[in-house]
Parts: sequence; structure tokens; C-alpha cells
Amino acid sequence: RVCLASTLFATRLISTASLAMARPTNIKMYYGNMAFWRAECVRMGLFLGDIPFEDIRDQKRIDLKAAGKLTFGAIPVLEVDGKILSQTQAMASYVGKLAGIQPGDPWLDAKVDECINGCTDVTNTIGMTFRLPAEEKIAARKALIADGGRLHMHLSGLEKICAENVECAYAVWDSITVADLAIWRLVGWLSSGVVDGIPVNFVESTFPALSKLVATVDADSKVNEWKAKYPDLYGGK
Repeated sequence: RVCLASTLFATRLISTASLAMARPTNIKMYYGNMAFWRAECVRMGLFLGDIPFEDIRDQKRIDLKAAGKLTFGAIPVLEVDGKILSQTQAMASYVGKLAGIQPGDPWLDAKVDECINGCTDVTNTIGMTFRLPAEEKIAARKALIADGGRLHMHLSGLEKICAENVECAYAVWDSITVADLAIWRLVGWLSSGVVDGIPVNFVESTFPALSKLVATVDADSKVNEWKAKYPDLYGGK
């Protein structure tokens, strides 16, 4: 078995699709100075595709709301030639096509979206624990990561998708996509030690395909160029 997308046909599709898209003249990305996956997969997708954009990290949400830029009341949002795009999946899909890092095959494009939505499921599941009293959070999170727990289930779904890409170390294609960037940063967050109750080695010790993806993205020269721009967020690594 080989990579799901390792065909000249898929390569021609993405080349044609990216060339056919009209290049915007002005792109602005609004989010805080954090490397959280929801924004970072969009920022980095633009960067990997050498698409110029204004990376706005210091504008307050209340000001963005007053300016009518928060369609669903939340960040991140992308402004493209004066028009607003929100929701991570929509922004990532658009940027992937614009940057030429989207497969261009309907099935594989859907698999990229599936990964993005899987990352959202993980985030939402953990997010529910932030509302709990401090003394209950760690126990709740330990239950979530146990075999059969909801967080374990979501991560197992991402693991399955990545493992099905057999001989490739990427999520769905034979080169990096926004899905890989999203999973990479999601795992980085889970493994950072900032989420009490989730051991830093949980993903590494439990999900080999996700760990392989993370190592592959970590080794990407363009990714390392991006990380070098933000040593405060990536610890100089």
C-alpha cells in the first residue's frame, strides 16, 4: 500500500486549483499572540504558501466586535480584501487552496476538513472541563484520557485517519496540509503541561501515528523558519 494521494493526478489538481484562484490584495489575520492551533494553522498555511498577510495580534476583541468583524462573536477571523471569514475549518480550507497546500481531490479535501473538525472536538471536550471547580478538573481530565474516555475517543479518531495514510507521515496527503499544521499545534498544546491532568507524554505514548506526524512537521524547514520568528511562543526550538 502507498500514500493515499501519491499520484501525478492529485499533484496536477492542486497546481491547477491554486493557480486558478484569484490572489487577494490584502489579507489580515486577527488573533492574540498565542500559537493555539485554531489560528496557527491558518497563519502558517499562509506562511508556507508565501502568501503576504498582516498578522494582527494586539487588537482587542471588543474593538473587533465594534468594527463588525466578529461574525460569530469569536476569534480568530480572517479579513480578505475587506471581507470577513470566520470559523477555523472555513479559514483553513480557503488558505490551504490559496497557498497550494490543499490536495485538490474532493475526497482528500474532505479528509482535511475531517481532521480540522476532529481537532475542534478535542478542544471542545477539554474546554468543558475549564468550567469545573479547580478541585474537580484533574479528575475529570484523567477520566477523559482513559481508554473509553471522550478525549481518548477523539484522539483515536485522528490517529486512525493518520494511520490510514500508511507510508506517509502526514494526515491525509503525501505532503503537508493545514490538517497537519492543526494536529501538530493541537498535540503541542496537549503535550505542553499547561492542561493539568493530561500528562505531557500522553499523546506520544498512546498515539504513534500522531507522534510521527508531529515529528515530521517539526522537521519541516519552513515550519522551523516560522518558529524562529516567534521564539517567545516556541521556546527557541
